[in-house]
Amino acid sequence: MPGKMEILKALSELGVDTRFVSVTDSEVLINNLRFSRFSRRREEEFSSRYPEIRVVRSGIFQRICSRASRVLASTLRPRVGVRIQAEGEMAHALHVILEPYTRKYGIKIGEGEVTALPATLDHSIAAALEDMVRGEPIRYHHRSTSKVIYPLSTVPAAWIESWLGTEITITTNPTVAEFMEFFNENVPQFRDKMRKSLEFIGENG
Repeated sequence: MPGKMEILKALSELGVDTRFVSVTDSEVLINNLRFSRFSRRREEEFSSRYPEIRVVRSGIFQRICSRASRVLASTLRPRVGVRIQAEGEMAHALHVILEPYTRKYGIKIGEGEVTALPATLDHSIAAALEDMVRGEPIRYHHRSTSKVIYPLSTVPAAWIESWLGTEITITTNPTVAEFMEFFNENVPQFRDKMRKSLEFIGENG
């Protein structure tokens, strides 16, 4: 299996902008098709050289990266160390999404002063609904800071589930789960509406 640096060099030689792809041991995942310049012709050339490396052109993954980039662009500092505090599939998701930022911003993934946590948009909404159920003021629980970042805080959990083929637990509170199911069925785009409300609370609360 070729090493990561070899893969990155090969992609660059083909004209691919590696700041917009994620490279793992067995895959190259396109974060942004237009900015990466990873055309079908370049994919064919790459695959002929490295048939064991799968090129992933997932539309849902690109949407995830687009949402995450808005959070990361406003919170990540150049050359900062980022520690991923998650397990299993969510740890993998965060690592894949953060990987290009080792080239964009020169960050280091592993140990560092910044902690990346796996809460999704659904987790933020559930936390706010739990506040409401307890009769407490609603807060934006997963707002990123200079020390703690939530790259997936604007990403619906369903997108992550679709990409990874796994199920994410959002809440163990049955009342909150019922509220979320009701809103999902009866309020169009309720997640994005709640996201905007939570962001407003975070900025003005």
